[in-house]
Amino acid sequence: MRGPESGNAGRLSAELPSPVPPHPLDARITADRARKYRQVLARRTVRLAVVIEDSYDPHNATAIIRTCDACGVHRVVVTTARNGFKVNDKVSQGVHRYMDLRVLPDIDAAAALLKPQGYRFFVTDLAAGATVGPQALQPALDAGPVALVFGNEGHGISDRARALADGFFLLPMSGFSQSLNLSVSVAMTLQALRGPAVAADQPGDLPAAEQIATYDRWIRAYCGEDVGGPVAKPAQDRFGTAVEEFRA
Repeated sequence: MRGPESGNAGRLSAELPSPVPPHPLDARITADRARKYRQVLARRTVRLAVVIEDSYDPHNATAIIRTCDACGVHRVVVTTARNGFKVNDKVSQGVHRYMDLRVLPDIDAAAALLKPQGYRFFVTDLAAGATVGPQALQPALDAGPVALVFGNEGHGISDRARALADGFFLLPMSGFSQSLNLSVSVAMTLQALRGPAVAADQPGDLPAAEQIATYDRWIRAYCGEDVGGPVAKPAQDRFGTAVEEFRA
C-alpha cells in the first residue's frame, strides 16, 4: 500500500499524544512511517465530513481527496448513482487509501449512513436564505457533526439532496463568474473551516478506538494483507490516462 513519504506528514511540528499502542507489524515498517501514521491520525477529524454527489471528473475527484487529507478530514462519502468516482493514483500520491472513503449508491444511502451518527447536512446551493460564506457554518460545527454536501460538475446537487438538507451555504463571489470548479469549492470551504486548526497544529477528534482500528488497517494493507474496503477498478479518463474508478 503506497503512501506519501514526504510533505507535511514529514514536517509535523509537534509530537501529539497517540492512543495507538505498539503493533505486531511495526517491525515490518520504518519507524518514520509508524510515527507518521500515528501523528496523522492524531490530527484527523470526523466532526466534519465531506459528501460528493456523482462527480465525474477525475481531476476534481483526485484534488478533493488530497484536499481532505491536507485538511485532516477523515471521512469522505462519494455517491455513484450516475458516475463512478475516478481517482488518479499518481496525482493523489496514494492518499485515497488513507481516508475513510465510503462509496455509496446514492444520496439517500449517504444520509442513512451519516444522519444516525448525528451529522447535519449542509448543502452547497444558491437557495434563498443560504448561509453566505462557509466560515459562517462554524457555529453549527461547534454544536455537532457536519457533513458538507457538494454536487457534481455539470448539474450541481440533486433535488433529493436539497430535500435532505438541514441547511444551505454558498461561497460569495464578486467577479463576473458566479460558479467555481468543484474541487476549488471544496478546498475553499475546508480551508475556511479547518484552516485555523491545521495552522495551529491542533489535535483532531478521531476517537481512540477508531485511531487504533485505522492504524491496524493501514499497516496491514501496507504489508500486503487484504483489509477489505472499497475496491477500485482500472479505468481511463477522457484523455486516456489510467485512473482508479470506485462505484457502489
